[in-house]
Amino acid sequence: MLRLDRPSVALGLLWLLPTLAGCGLFWRAPVPMRAIDYPSPQGQAKCLVVFLPGMGDEAEAFAQHGMVEEIRRRSLAVDVVAANATIGYYSHGVFADRLATDVIAPRRARGYQQTWLIGPSMGGFGTLFYARQRLGDVTGVLALAPFLGDRGLIDEVRQAGGLDRWKGPPRVDQMNSHNYQRELLRWLQAATRGQEPAPILNIGFGNTDKLARADQLLAAVLPPDHVFHTDGGHNWGPWRALLAQFLDRGDLAKSCRYSQYPMGVHASGQ
Repeated sequence: MLRLDRPSVALGLLWLLPTLAGCGLFWRAPVPMRAIDYPSPQGQAKCLVVFLPGMGDEAEAFAQHGMVEEIRRRSLAVDVVAANATIGYYSHGVFADRLATDVIAPRRARGYQQTWLIGPSMGGFGTLFYARQRLGDVTGVLALAPFLGDRGLIDEVRQAGGLDRWKGPPRVDQMNSHNYQRELLRWLQAATRGQEPAPILNIGFGNTDKLARADQLLAAVLPPDHVFHTDGGHNWGPWRALLAQFLDRGDLAKSCRYSQYPMGVHASGQ
């Protein structure tokens, strides 16, 4: 189980809002993890999308900022659940366990064909971290402007010539606050080389995002059609635009559509 102390998480995320540092609410990890369901209005969804929030946001943010609407307006065969995976779950070392037990497992029991994780910023990190920890749960991820490591580590990878040329550490089975960033990058390197299994990996970020310098490292080793770009920085406007691109062109939309006619509607219109 990964346990991260508060400074390990908070200082690693350079864009953390200072006003959150002393806010006890965000450091809590209530059990069970709260989640909000947005079922498909057409019913019998094929796929499940799990939204993971960024730093300082909660589950409600995905509806408030139009992310749920982007899925709904495309009439995809998708049920959505927004998990309230705030930073407390990461800092207490229970993020993956609580997300699996409280959110994903009960919904996967309904028989979805695919499960996709989508999250911005800290939530983008969470999509990749969870996929590394619980590969069998996840079909694919869309990491939006994800945190991928401290500045020093990102500098090291860039100076090596990129993620593919970087000499990473040996694989570790147990991640902790000292090795989790290097192990995540090592796994991404191995996965993009085809050396280790991984779900379908997608990344998106704005061209002026403060994390773009790190995110470009992963983008460079993914297939071009798994990388999404837009104007803008580290905020909800670009993230919604990136989600829209992914829903129009990505693998989720190709696999998670209703059949030609919606349920109860036939060619005759009856």
